Amino acid sequence: MTRASELRAALHDSLGTVIVGQTQVLDGLLLGLLTGGHILLEGVPGTAKTLMARALAEATDARFRRVQFTPDLLPSDIVGTSVYRADRGTFEFREGPIFTDTLLADEINRAPAKTQAALLEAMEERQVTADGTRMPLGDRFLVIATQNPVEFEGTYPLPEAQLDRFFLKLEVPIPGTEAEAELLRRVDRGFSPLELRAAGLRSVVTAEALRAARAAAAAVRVTDVIISYITQLCAATRSSPDLLLGSSPRGAIALLQGGKALAAIAGRDYVVPEDVKDLCVPALRHRLVRRPEAELAGVTEVAAVERAMARVPVPR
Repeated sequence: MTRASELRAALHDSLGTVIVGQTQVLDGLLLGLLTGGHILLEGVPGTAKTLMARALAEATDARFRRVQFTPDLLPSDIVGTSVYRADRGTFEFREGPIFTDTLLADEINRAPAKTQAALLEAMEERQVTADGTRMPLGDRFLVIATQNPVEFEGTYPLPEAQLDRFFLKLEVPIPGTEAEAELLRRVDRGFSPLELRAAGLRSVVTAEALRAARAAAAAVRVTDVIISYITQLCAATRSSPDLLLGSSPRGAIALLQGGKALAAIAGRDYVVPEDVKDLCVPALRHRLVRRPEAELAGVTEVAAVERAMARVPVPR
């Protein structure tokens, strides 16, 4: 097995002690780890979105902080602020919760655009600039944001610039009946999301192991045929009759890097078209703007991506 596939097995073994029935979402979070890409989780309350973020940080031996986004949240509540020290006669910068490895931006769409914008520099450049000073966040910095897809009162749509900075948008489904029954059995036996260690969760991935897995994924070969396929897919979204705005070049980069990570997890040192195809919906759906007539006709984000994909032949 490659280092990436070993990492997946170790993570699933550890996270499986506290997470039930969310294998696809956990795989998406793993892709974010391997590529350094931020993740947007969308699902109704009670589907373990916060728990997954906490458990992932615990299993990867990463620092974790959570910010509850609310309408009165200020940018300084996230980034930090300068405080005057009377005893020294100087200002001292107090770091905000953004100075961590894994940042959970809970219900991110409940804060206005001004506050959401506090994440833009950090998500793109992994640094914070305050009072003219650049402060790096480190190569492990990862934003996991959550939002509720059905509750819109008191929410603010995420700006396109911020949506485009998310590597993947993952739907978190309600677990099936068997998974929910297993969850109830665990709770009946005493499982508490507040005591992850007691439930069996362990740190199984060190910073060095993660860097090695990332290097293995980055070394995966990509042919010109695959690159052409990616560019044609993104071009198809830009010319789609369903869309006002198609994928940005950042979306194409997400398909490239995600395809390499998927290949590494599968134990291959080369990307195949199916790696790219499997990522199209989660990597592109949030980067698109549908035409009003397409929305009225019931064309969803997923359907718009799939219809664009259908126009591009899969290379063989």
